[in-house]
Amino acid sequence: VLTAPDGRPTRVEVKQTSGFQRLDQAAVATVKQWRLKPLGDAAATTWRQVPITFRLGAQNAELPR
Repeated sequence: VLTAPDGRPTRVEVKQTSGFQRLDQAAVATVKQWRLKPLGDAAATTWRQVPITFRLGAQNAELPR
């Protein structure tokens, strides 16, 4: 996820596929709606990895605990 200084995701890419295109697309769509905390230099855009875990029957994707 490429994050703008205000925490907005400006670019979202799947680093490792789930093996299911619909799950990958759902993860990308979900992350695009997030606002993340800035890392390091508040004036810089920042690449970061955001793992997503899907559980069958779950209402929403969850971050790992």
